[in-house]
Amino acid sequence: MNKLPVLDHGFVLLRNMSGPTRRPDAAFDADDTDPANAARFSFEGQDKDRAREEDLRLDSYLMKNWHTGPFEQVVVWLEMKLPIFVARQFVRHRTARLNEASARYVQLPKEWYIPTLDEVVLQTTDKKQGGRPVDVFNPGEVGKARAFQISLDDACRDSYARYEAAIENGIAMEQARLFLHVNHYTHWIWQCDLHNLMNVLARRDHGHAQGPTQKYAEAVDQLVRKHLPHSMELYDKYRRFAI
Repeated sequence: MNKLPVLDHGFVLLRNMSGPTRRPDAAFDADDTDPANAARFSFEGQDKDRAREEDLRLDSYLMKNWHTGPFEQVVVWLEMKLPIFVARQFVRHRTARLNEASARYVQLPKEWYIPTLDEVVLQTTDKKQGGRPVDVFNPGEVGKARAFQISLDDACRDSYARYEAAIENGIAMEQARLFLHVNHYTHWIWQCDLHNLMNVLARRDHGHAQGPTQKYAEAVDQLVRKHLPHSMELYDKYRRFAI
């Protein structure tokens, strides 16, 4: 299964993975041996007679010594549905390429993100960003979280009703969308090479990242790891905590 649900209405779908070699009998063209074979072009040394273990050892050498170009030869396409504020965290990574559903041309669906109780965070006084989880054994904090969830959902329902009414009254969708909140869901296709994808994961699948963003990064990691297990083991060993 190459699709994982994330949050209340979102998902990550692995649409394609490609490398320099066609593999028509495989689920995707990309393979853990692609970086090694790409690197061998530097010495006109690519051939099909080497054992797979040799390619994987070369992969390890390349990753350990930060030879990044060969890992850029593997490209990943992901379809994602995610809240707008989460999407903006991924947009920060300008090495990726994306096409997003445009609310200028299509009416966005009636879907928005409401944090679950364990996803609600309370502001702390010792740092400007981030917060702490709700203490589920503290009735006062639970009450605040529940009130926030209800208020947020009410606000989103009201704004979406106004959005629909504006469209029905002939207001252009590019302006009617101004009613919508940043927790409304958007939808895109996102492409990134493996080297830069690892940079994204190192920053977004991290304890300092926003919780919803981290969940999307975890889903991406899980899907890519399924098909490139050796490469992702090397990421764990040499890259995850190196940035």
